[in-house]
Amino acid sequence: MNFDELMAAWNSQDAAPLHGVNKTLLQQTLRQDEARLQQARRKERRLRYAMSAFVIGLLALLFTLMIHARQRYVMTGWDYVMGIGGVAAALLAGGTMYLSHRAQARREQGFGESLRDQIHRRIAQLDEMVTSARRGSMNLVLMGAICPLAILHLGMRVNHKTLGDVSWVPIILLILCFAAGLRALRRSVPQAIARKRDLEALLKELADQ
Repeated sequence: MNFDELMAAWNSQDAAPLHGVNKTLLQQTLRQDEARLQQARRKERRLRYAMSAFVIGLLALLFTLMIHARQRYVMTGWDYVMGIGGVAAALLAGGTMYLSHRAQARREQGFGESLRDQIHRRIAQLDEMVTSARRGSMNLVLMGAICPLAILHLGMRVNHKTLGDVSWVPIILLILCFAAGLRALRRSVPQAIARKRDLEALLKELADQ
């Protein structure tokens, strides 16, 4: 039984009495739910770091090619802005992920292993998910708009072309990916808030016992 199933069983009871739910099972379910969350966090961090490193490496390569072959290219201020801006955006996206992870890890270390502490820890994690989802809009702009635009610009310039020569296919794909990411962020917020309310109700009943 996962956390959602356990909460559904609890909420289906008359007045949702906590004594009808096995507290040991609840603790085990919370641990399993947290383990899945930590695994998802690790995957997200690795993906974000890998994407940031890839973008930085690719932009550095394209920018270096243009600088070392300046006799074939007329470097403009826009080339420098896009190259440096793209690298800065990738660094900022990776850096905010790292700082957020460190801050959240420190907050979670303050909780023990009792049932109440587990619930408080899970609520803190859900609060962070809501904050991260809202902060994720900035990272989506950085990695989903600025970095791809910088790569497209320098990639076209290396081939003696401009952004005006880009076909509609990559542009449409970028827009679709950006829209999908934004929709996923917006959907995750109400889900986290609903879980938080369930856990807060559990805490209230524990306090009343």
